[in-house]
Amino acid sequence: MPFKRYGNGIARGMAITLSHVVKKPVTTQYPDERLSTSKRIRGTELGWSAHECSACLLCQDSCPHGCIEIKTSGCRSETMPAPCSSKCPANVDAARYINLLSQGKPGEAVAVIRERIPFPVVCAYVCAHPCEAACTRGHLDEPIAIRMLKRYAVDNDNGVWKSRTAPAPPSGKKVAVIGSGPAGLTAAYYLAKKGGHSITVFDDLPQPGGMVRVGIPDYRLPKHLLDRDIDEIKALGVVFKMNTSIDSAHELLKQGFDAVFVSIGAHQSSRMKVPGDDDPRVLGGVEFLRPVNSGQKVEIGKRVVVVGGGNTAMDAARTAVRLGAKEVSIVYRRSRTEMPAANEEIEDAEAEGVKMMLLANPSRIFDDNGQLKVECLKMRLGAPDESGRRKPEPVEGSEFIVEVDNVIAAIGQKPVIPKAFDFELEWGNIKVGSDMATSVPGIFSAGDCATGPATIIEGIAGARTAAESIDKFLGGTGDISEKLAEDQSCPAGDNASVTWGTRPAFPMIDITLRRTTFEGAEKSWDRDTAGFETSRCLKCGQFEVAHYQLDAGRCIFCGLCVESCNFHALFMGRGYERTGYLLEETVLQKEDLAVDRLVTPSAYYHTELEEGLPAQTLLVEGKLKA
Repeated sequence: MPFKRYGNGIARGMAITLSHVVKKPVTTQYPDERLSTSKRIRGTELGWSAHECSACLLCQDSCPHGCIEIKTSGCRSETMPAPCSSKCPANVDAARYINLLSQGKPGEAVAVIRERIPFPVVCAYVCAHPCEAACTRGHLDEPIAIRMLKRYAVDNDNGVWKSRTAPAPPSGKKVAVIGSGPAGLTAAYYLAKKGGHSITVFDDLPQPGGMVRVGIPDYRLPKHLLDRDIDEIKALGVVFKMNTSIDSAHELLKQGFDAVFVSIGAHQSSRMKVPGDDDPRVLGGVEFLRPVNSGQKVEIGKRVVVVGGGNTAMDAARTAVRLGAKEVSIVYRRSRTEMPAANEEIEDAEAEGVKMMLLANPSRIFDDNGQLKVECLKMRLGAPDESGRRKPEPVEGSEFIVEVDNVIAAIGQKPVIPKAFDFELEWGNIKVGSDMATSVPGIFSAGDCATGPATIIEGIAGARTAAESIDKFLGGTGDISEKLAEDQSCPAGDNASVTWGTRPAFPMIDITLRRTTFEGAEKSWDRDTAGFETSRCLKCGQFEVAHYQLDAGRCIFCGLCVESCNFHALFMGRGYERTGYLLEETVLQKEDLAVDRLVTPSAYYHTELEEGLPAQTLLVEGKLKA
C-alpha cells in the first residue's frame, strides 16, 4: 500500500478525533441547541449507495488499511453535478472545462465557460472562486486551482465558440440598462444575443466596466483584458452612452423603453463611525481606488493604515505600496482565519511588505500638532454572531496609538440610489423579488445595488435571472441557455486513480518590480503545469462505478471513509439483527446470543413508542424480544 495513502488516512483520523475532543458530549439535545456531530458514527454495518457514489475515490484513499477498491468504466449515463459546478452562483461547469483542459482543449474549455457567463477573462483573473472552497480534492490535500486553470484556458483561447453562436432575430423591443458593471453588461449581453432586443447602456463613468474597471487595480486585472470581454458585448450592437447620469428610471419608460434594468453598483464607502473619521486624510477604500484605477495622480503619505479585511482592503494596501508608501498596515478586528479576503490576496499583500495588525480596531482618529494618530483597541473573539463568525469584543484598557499619514477605510460599500428612482428599498438596497423585479412594473434590478456588495460572479448570476425575467416580460421565452462546447468525451476503461501532489504555485513577477509597478503581478501557467493540475481533479460524478469492493477482513469500522464522503454514498448503521462477531474462526450471530431480559426499545423511527419514554432521553437501539 502506498505510504501516502496510509499517512493520509492516519492524519485524517487524528484531525477528526482532535476536532471533537474539545466538544462537549452530546447526550441530550434541547430545542434551543443546534446539534452538530461528525458523520463518522461508529456502527456495525457499512453501507454504500451506487446511485450516490461519484467515484471521486476519496474513501479509497482515506482508508489507512486499503480496504476499499474502486474501478470505473466510462462515463455515467447521467452525469452528477460536481460540487465545484453546483457551488458556482452562475453554475459554470468547472468539472467539464477542467476535463477538456486535461485533453489539451483550452478553446473548448472557454466555450464551456461562455455557456454561462460573458466574462471568462475577468473571472479567470479576479473571480472569488467559491468553487474551490467546495472542491472535493480539498478534503484530500488541496483544492484544484480552478481559477488559475480558467486563466490558462482564456490565455490560450482559439475562439472556437464563435463559430457555434448566432444572435437572435430582432424582437422590436427596447431595453435600457443603467450601469455598465458586471451585472449590467451581463443583462445587456443576454438580452441582445438571446432575446434579440435593442439595448442601450447608460453610465456616468467615461468607460464601461463599473467597479471592475474603477475598483480593481491593473496589477490584478489589466484593463485591456477587461476590454476583450466588453468588445464581445459591443459586437452584438449594444449601444453605450457613457458620461451620462440617469436620475429617474421611470423617465426611461416614458421615453419609449419597454423595460429598464438597474445595476448602479455600490460605489460609496461605508464610514467607520468613530471620532475623527471626517479628517481629510481619512479616505474611503472606493474613493481611494477609483482615481488611481482611472489613471489619475494620487498623493499618499509614507505611513498608511488600511482598516478592513476584505479584498478591497488588500487592493487598497497593495496599491498604497505601489504609490510609494513605506509602511502599510492592515488593521482588522478579527483573526486571520475570519478575514473575508481570498487567501492568495492576503499572502500577496504580506509578500509585498504589508503588515497585519489583527484583533485590533480603531476607536478614534485625532490630530496631534499636525500628526495624524489612530487610537486602536485590542479585541478578543467571543461567541459567533448572525454571520457565523465569532464576534469581536474590545479588551478594556488595551488602547494603543499608531502614527500615520493616511487612513483608508475599506470596511464595506453601499449604493447611492437617487430619490427619483422611487423604488421600495430594503436595508438601503433596491428590494427585488426572486425574479429580480422591483416594486415598479417593467423595472428590474440586480448586482450590488440590489443584493449589497457581493462578488463579480454573484452579480453575473443575478443578472442572468433578471435577463430571463425581462425577456419573459417582453413576450419572449426567457431561455438564455447556450450550447457552445463540444460534447464531453470519456475514455473507456478503468479511470480510478488519484494523482498525488499538491497544486503548483502561482507564478509571479519579481517581488521588487511588484512593489513599484501596476503591471500584472500574476503570470499564467505553462501547458505542463496546467496539465498536471487537471490530473489532480477527482472527476466527481463523471464515471460509472463498475466495481466497488470492501475487504471486510481488514476493515476496523473506523468510519474514516464515511467522514471523507461528500456525497453521502457511504453510511454506517446499527442493524444488530444482521451483525456478526468474529473471533478467530468462530462467527457468533447476535440472534444466537442468550438474552435473559427484555432489551429496552428505542423511539428512533418508532413513533408509537415515544409516549412511553421519559422526556429528553436518548436510548440505544435494541432488539425487542417477543
